[in-house]
Amino acid sequence: MTSEGSEQVGVVTRPRSVVWYERLAWTALVVGLASAAANPAEFAKYYDQYHGGNLILMVVINAVQLLWIWLVARRRQNWARWISLLWLLLGILGIADMIGDVGERFQLNPVATIIYYVAFAIWMVSVMLLFRGDAREWFSRKRVASGA
Repeated sequence: MTSEGSEQVGVVTRPRSVVWYERLAWTALVVGLASAAANPAEFAKYYDQYHGGNLILMVVINAVQLLWIWLVARRRQNWARWISLLWLLLGILGIADMIGDVGERFQLNPVATIIYYVAFAIWMVSVMLLFRGDAREWFSRKRVASGA
């Protein structure tokens, strides 16, 4: 029993930034898996070195990433959004450390290297979307007009 001009209570649509974050985060995850698949020698090296523990670690890390995307995009956990930014900044520092190794990485496996950096770039854009104005309002749990 609502009038035409009244706002629906309890119905909150996700902002476009958050929708695009989720899409891009999923894409970055899939592209990251493609990067790992494009580098079987690296996988085999760690598989032999850790007797399958590397495979278990990869499964756990990907499961945590799926949970993380859900926490941010569906459960609107502001703390997870900020930790995502922290991980992004740490990742940028890690990439900066690897700049000296880029030539060597390209010589060893150029396809996997390119795919890796593409995945990182997609992930970087996805996290930046979480700090646009519409996303900030959504994470602060302010009421968002329906149809936004």
